Amino acid sequence: MSRSKVGVIGAIHLDRIAHADRPFKPDTSTPGKIVSRPGGVGANIARAMARLGMNPTMYGCLGGDADGAYLAQSLQECGIDTSCIRTLDDGRTGSYLALHNPDGTLFSAISDSLITSKVCFSKTNPIPQALLDCDIWLCETNLEEETLLELARAKEHRLFAADTVSIAKAPKLRLLLSEIDILFTNTDEAAALLDCKPGQFTTQELAQKLASMGIPTVLVSDSNKPLALCCKGKTSSHTPFSVVPVDVTGAGDAFIAGFLYASSRNNEPVNAVKSGLASASITVEATGAAPETLSPQSLNARLLERN
Repeated sequence: MSRSKVGVIGAIHLDRIAHADRPFKPDTSTPGKIVSRPGGVGANIARAMARLGMNPTMYGCLGGDADGAYLAQSLQECGIDTSCIRTLDDGRTGSYLALHNPDGTLFSAISDSLITSKVCFSKTNPIPQALLDCDIWLCETNLEEETLLELARAKEHRLFAADTVSIAKAPKLRLLLSEIDILFTNTDEAAALLDCKPGQFTTQELAQKLASMGIPTVLVSDSNKPLALCCKGKTSSHTPFSVVPVDVTGAGDAFIAGFLYASSRNNEPVNAVKSGLASASITVEATGAAPETLSPQSLNARLLERN
């Protein structure tokens, strides 16, 4: 996999991130700072990959508005192949609004990803050649269930990875679990996918249950608690790096990028997890997903801190 080309299929948003100066109170405004940055789960992963020098191909939909034009240019300038991205003149570019507590943790968020439901494939809109040329496909559940199934049916020899994204959207993957090669999820999303109660099973038990459904590699995170990896019948626990968070936006996306970055360089999953956790730790120390501080050099330096 050392020369793997990665295709990312999913949401492209404009993130509007608010950092409160004091604890939130209902029915009143809160002083703070608001910044706008490129976002969307799929685009965040692709941008983090680009920061790590992977040159991914992105497929998604943008609206024919100012936000869409800005995002298209931003992704291209970041080193992402944007030739597959569709612009819908009558569409509204997706957006994500996040409210962060003074300590950087997430208070609440709203995702407007309606336009991502327009990502679909048919005889008149086939899978683009640039995606077919990729060795790895990473999809996420902002996509419609039928689109996820179409991608799974068309994966052929490719490595097919999936991200559950949220509790509400994780169940979309139920019909294609046996087609997934690598699954990225967290404890709450894994519980939703398995249709069990949150907290009913440990992180490792959740990983084992999902692996038993035919998924070769399962990764289940649990915020800043140890992550579970189940691969080739073995389950291991991995502790995240200890850092002071500034902004948790994009941490999970950076983990996926770091894991696939290491995997594409023939690292075994146990070692690829370390790269994923290092990438996530660098990301939460800055504002916004895929910050400029994320690079192969900073990733290697963070890994050396633990050795």
